[in-house]
Amino acid sequence: MKKWLLFLALSLGLAAAQTVGNEPPPDLPPQVFEIAKKLRCPVCRGESAAESSAGVTEEMRRQIAEMLAAGKSEDEIIQYFVDRYTEWILYEPPKRGLGLLVWMAPVIGLSLFGFGLLSYLRAAARRAAELEGVSDEELARAESELDSGAREEAP
Repeated sequence: MKKWLLFLALSLGLAAAQTVGNEPPPDLPPQVFEIAKKLRCPVCRGESAAESSAGVTEEMRRQIAEMLAAGKSEDEIIQYFVDRYTEWILYEPPKRGLGLLVWMAPVIGLSLFGFGLLSYLRAAARRAAELEGVSDEELARAESELDSGAREEAP
């Protein structure tokens, strides 16, 4: 047991000691990374342009830095990439059109689940209410009939 605790403590210590790789490179201002977090990596799956180390995202970050130096706003920079790659490049889908469906899917799913659960609970309550009027003798007779029917079907 002590060996497992020691192993667990060492594993947690090593995990905590690792550095996070999402820090901006020293030659780029932090604002570049803030804008890049809002853009998707064109070649990676599930990574933002700030997290990815792909060559295309390094170039994107350089372009963002150049545009910031030229005095462009964050919205203008993001619009540049949307014009170039379509709205797919946005890390969070827009909250309109089909993107609105993506944002609403969890709410719709939870609503359907809640409706189904409520329907099930109502039906179970109705069945329980029907059984309240049944006497113990009737329940015993029904159980014996079920048992005798099961014995007849068994080979």
